[in-house]
Amino acid sequence: MSEELPQVLVLDDDDDTASLLGMALRRRGFRVLVARACEEGRAMLAERAIDALVTDVSLPDGSGIELVASLANKPRAVVVVSGFGGDDDREKSRAAGAHVHLVKPVDVARLVSTLNELLGRPG
Repeated sequence: MSEELPQVLVLDDDDDTASLLGMALRRRGFRVLVARACEEGRAMLAERAIDALVTDVSLPDGSGIELVASLANKPRAVVVVSGFGGDDDREKSRAAGAHVHLVKPVDVARLVSTLNELLGRPG
């Protein structure tokens, strides 16, 4: 495993959410990139080695769930974040290939522990 800090792509079109998650993850030992739309996120995933993807469901140019489902090479950790947390919503995320579905507002401590667990990092 690389000694470099894990690279996380936060995909969210809400500036406040993206900034908050980015800042919180950086403070907890992650390198963070932020994208605001599916195509921007897809380009970053194609150009860089991304260890984890944290994506909102509703994006200006599509669905984060559909983006996850379309990825041939998914990051080691995929977390879908949504305002909806019903069984059906969680199942859609799992079926697309997400490891975890979290409900907004995101509990940052839970997100960090989830990413650490999925990436095999000490908590």
